[in-house]
Amino acid sequence: MSDAKTRRPSTGVRTDGTTAPPPAEATATRPNILLVDDQPARLLSYQAVLSGLGVECVRAQSGAEALERLMKQEFAVILLDVHMPGMDGFETARMIREHPRFERTPIIFITGIHVTEFDQLKGYEVGAIDYISVPIVPEILRSKVAVLVELYQRRSELQVLNRALEEARAQLESEHASEMAQTRAELEAIFENPSHYTLVLHAVRDSSGAIVDWVYRSANQNSAKVLGLTRQELIGRRASEILGERAQRANELCAGVATTREIAHYEAHFGDRDFLVTIFAMSADTVVSSAIDITERKRAELALRESGERLRELDRRKDEFLAMLSHELRNPVAPIRNAAEALQRLVPDDQQRSLVAMVQRQAGQLSRLLDDLLDVARITQGRIELRQEVIDLATLIAVAVETVEPLVREKRHQLTVTPATQPLYVSADRVRLAQCLANVLNNAAKYTDPGGKIEVRCYADGGEAVVEIEDSGIGISADFLPRAFDLFAQSERSLDRSQGGLGIGLSICKQLVEMHGGRVTGSSPGSGQGATFTVRVPLAEAPTTAARSETPTATSRGRVLVVDDNRDAADSLALLLQLAGYETRTVYSGEGALELAATFRPATVLLDIGLPGMDGYEVGRRLRERMPAIRLVAISGYGRDEDKQRTKAAGFDAHLIKPVDMGALEEVVASK
Repeated sequence: MSDAKTRRPSTGVRTDGTTAPPPAEATATRPNILLVDDQPARLLSYQAVLSGLGVECVRAQSGAEALERLMKQEFAVILLDVHMPGMDGFETARMIREHPRFERTPIIFITGIHVTEFDQLKGYEVGAIDYISVPIVPEILRSKVAVLVELYQRRSELQVLNRALEEARAQLESEHASEMAQTRAELEAIFENPSHYTLVLHAVRDSSGAIVDWVYRSANQNSAKVLGLTRQELIGRRASEILGERAQRANELCAGVATTREIAHYEAHFGDRDFLVTIFAMSADTVVSSAIDITERKRAELALRESGERLRELDRRKDEFLAMLSHELRNPVAPIRNAAEALQRLVPDDQQRSLVAMVQRQAGQLSRLLDDLLDVARITQGRIELRQEVIDLATLIAVAVETVEPLVREKRHQLTVTPATQPLYVSADRVRLAQCLANVLNNAAKYTDPGGKIEVRCYADGGEAVVEIEDSGIGISADFLPRAFDLFAQSERSLDRSQGGLGIGLSICKQLVEMHGGRVTGSSPGSGQGATFTVRVPLAEAPTTAARSETPTATSRGRVLVVDDNRDAADSLALLLQLAGYETRTVYSGEGALELAATFRPATVLLDIGLPGMDGYEVGRRLRERMPAIRLVAISGYGRDEDKQRTKAAGFDAHLIKPVDMGALEEVVASK
């Protein structure tokens, strides 16, 4: 330790002769919080959340601006956005930590996207102490910042107190040299540890030298208050008198620390407060017990757990809402699509057919949007189960091409498919992987001007099957390309949003491909120069006998009973079946279905599940009891996996989702 007499107070004069501002801890100003984000709206929202904490919020919109602010001011906490153009949050944090002045300034990362464990480790390596996800929970942000601000203020107070004690020691050192040397050692040991509660205890030994108790030699005001005494009442008394039943445990901990010189940490509860206690040795007979009040942290952790039980309850409610929304929207879409299908078969005029085709396309697009919204919820909750089989990739490409063919035809694109030189077999869920390829093709068709070119190439590369989809469309700008697969991400569009879409197709594609053990990437020379998306999935062993898929055809036309309380949906569906050669009857209630089925004797019943009064499950059960050979087909706006499993368990032979695809409907009705 250097002699206190040799120390000189700082003059605050810079090398250029100007006077530097006083240290931040010596002023009475409010603590500063540095908010760093490239989006001004977020900066304002963070400032609004923290407005009641008695802090001064300083904003910066880039890493460089943040470093400039740090060189001019002291900050209690830094809230730092991870993803910023130019210098990102990780690089900014690394540069902050490299400066000696800021090596202890707390940094909390704020991110609007999912962060992996790798990203979290990367953040902690550059000095971050925590992550907060957007959208932020105001209570969590305030509580975390409040704790850090409190620590900053206490640290500042301790620094000021340290200087005052050093000055006092210097004045009294000549008169009390030996006594002050001991005091100086004790105080430095105490105050070098940033704690709110501090005790110094001295060992009491018996005649054999064994430690039998501890005497309170020193204590700060907070520690004495927690124990229910003043400092004068506490100092000099034994721990066994003060701690009661806790005394034996305290004796063992302090004796262990004094003997081994190893630091001990544990949590303790006094009154209504929680503490993190640290015990370390000053000598063979003296230990220091310091504690930090962690009550607010404990409460924040509890609030976080409760909050997690709530981003889960809300998720459950969101899924229920999406399912209900899908059901309610599918009900009006179904009769529109059915009517358009019927008109397509009935009207002879080409101009009228083109108008009907437009209605069909738009109804189909609405159905796909509803499916995409439900898929987002399923993937987010990890509730999609792949039904994998070994299949030739060419089959999936053909399905995807057929799916987007109406849009390609409408925009007069030149679509070419270059197949692999040999069959490429993959282990895949044929519906989901075909959906991925269709999403990419759909994007290519949407963002390619009429008459443009789209090329699909398929080949093997090492142990992977590769599908490249290249278009001559509007391309992707370099700044948007890294975000092309983000949920709801869309590049700049005109105000009329003529391309449509929700910005979720590529995100769904990426996640489904990764569930297959593959990956999907995108590239583009730039705006106006087209784009290429590449899907890679692992190759599988070729099956010994290639499975042949046979599409069942209607060898005979039977009787079909359509049951739906939505009259438009029921009537339009029955009309479609009549045009396809089936004899149909329509009824709008469960009771009516049971009555009519007894006389009509249908071979197949298309049964809406959400009937009022007697629902479809009960109607199906009664029909099965009376007519065991009848074919029951659920027609529902609910299309989640659990909905299909429920109808299967209830004895239904098939489950079709509104609006019903006519091809799928004929397959189900014609099958035996």
